[in-house]
Amino acid sequence: MTAPTLSSIELGDLRLRAAIWGSGPVGIVMLHDGLGSIPQWRDTPAEIAEATGTAVMAYERAGHGQSLPHPTAAWPFDWLHREAVVLADLLVAMAIDEPLLVGHSDGGSVALLHAASGATCSGLIALAAHSWVETVCIDAILRMRQNPDRFITALAPHHDAPAALFDAWSGVWTSAEFSRWDIRPQLGAIHVPVLVVQGTNDRYATDNQLTETAAAIGANAQIEHLANTGHIIHHEQPAAVTSLVSNFYDHIQHQGN
Repeated sequence: MTAPTLSSIELGDLRLRAAIWGSGPVGIVMLHDGLGSIPQWRDTPAEIAEATGTAVMAYERAGHGQSLPHPTAAWPFDWLHREAVVLADLLVAMAIDEPLLVGHSDGGSVALLHAASGATCSGLIALAAHSWVETVCIDAILRMRQNPDRFITALAPHHDAPAALFDAWSGVWTSAEFSRWDIRPQLGAIHVPVLVVQGTNDRYATDNQLTETAAAIGANAQIEHLANTGHIIHHEQPAAVTSLVSNFYDHIQHQGN
């Protein structure tokens, strides 16, 4: 696979690393999960760029990968809303107009919030995204916090501050304040096509997360339930993700013509 072009974008106090696969205007922007980074997408962005013929951009939110600043405590309870504002600013700074957003897990939540705010995008694909906090998700993360060294070791090759990142992410998800987080009432404001995707074996969500997220969006939402697939869909089913993204991108392009 062709290596991406890497850059660093300054947004106020933030310095975010971005990668672009392909050439020409960016048509697809990818948002990683709560413990994600650019390399953790593996070959998926390159394969999507090849399949669609459009440039694909992925970036690292602050505290992830090589982006700054590093967290010093748990993320604030409204961090996903704050990240949606950062995304809007980043798209303006990089002159990316009406992209298809592809967000995984927490990145999918950020994409949903971006679209619900009326900010510019042509559509979005939410891969194992969250629109409210389920007990099954809290319980899974509490179990992770019982043995953090295992996860920090796995994160270390991809992040400059893996321990701080793990603590920030797991700390907010298991906080009492965040347990009341619920963006379903906002999702009806989304007026672009949305594909909501979830694996049947996702240990961070029940099937209700898939169906209720789509129901909250309304007629603009489609559902894709992937059998025998867990939470990190692009690791378990990379070809399926590439196909879903490329087909949805083509569908949106034809709608616009």
